[in-house]
Amino acid sequence: MTESLTGREINGYRIGPLLGAGGMGEVYQALVIASNQVVAIKFLRRDIVVDSRLQGRFAREIRIMQDLEHPHIMPIYDSGFFGDMLYYTMHLINGQTLSTFLKRRKLSPLEFYPILEQLVAALHYGHTMGLIHRDLKPDNVFIERNRETNKPHIYLGDFGLGKREGIDQTLTDADAVLGTPYYMAPEAVLGEPLTIRSDLYALGIMLYEVLLGVMPYSEESGHLTAMAHVTQPIPVPTDIHPNFPQVLSDLLVQAIQKRPEDRFPSAAQMLQAYIDAMNALSAEQRKTVYHLIG
Repeated sequence: MTESLTGREINGYRIGPLLGAGGMGEVYQALVIASNQVVAIKFLRRDIVVDSRLQGRFAREIRIMQDLEHPHIMPIYDSGFFGDMLYYTMHLINGQTLSTFLKRRKLSPLEFYPILEQLVAALHYGHTMGLIHRDLKPDNVFIERNRETNKPHIYLGDFGLGKREGIDQTLTDADAVLGTPYYMAPEAVLGEPLTIRSDLYALGIMLYEVLLGVMPYSEESGHLTAMAHVTQPIPVPTDIHPNFPQVLSDLLVQAIQKRPEDRFPSAAQMLQAYIDAMNALSAEQRKTVYHLIG
């Protein structure tokens, strides 16, 4: 989208400032005119939903998002069409994405645990509902400060814009925009069927990024980065950072194995492995920041 929607009145919403833009579309702040409620409204890119078949698919998947009820999954309120644009409204986060947060803070294994615990809870719930996220990345993880506890509250966004496991898993050009090369599992790159372990791979890449401050695969282009997940050996954390704890290195290596069957079988089991690793560390190791850069 090139034309700003700020100031327009669309289907009972007064569109406010642009909050962000990405591969899927643009997010604006909006006012529900009838109730004065402030929400976020996301307009999907026209070229994604220009085909009537894709419009129907995204409309169905937005309805799936509306059916998800979990404290750590972004609440979806409403959806509809404005001309040829498909939109949905959601909770307006009073906070930031994990990607923005990580640009400002370096986290130790202990500091990241409360975020990981809530993220895994959302992911596990979605998986038990038969959904695969397919685009798990820090930009889809939102951090809001809980006013009562003053602790971070995590929301996972865009969960319903994945696919149900075992259904329509062909990687088409339109589907490809849902993935991000840095976090794509090898089977996603190759267009093979996806499972919950594809999400767990992306979670492993995120964990690698958080704990080491670098991506395991980062090439000159998105295409080369995507192919690196398939062709390049796993950069073992203890090989590139001699002080990185062995138990955490083993966890990360298992999380981003090339073959899905070699990864953790569930988000809950991956979290338990993280807890076990934390218990094996000394108090000082838990609080140490292991970033390779900066």
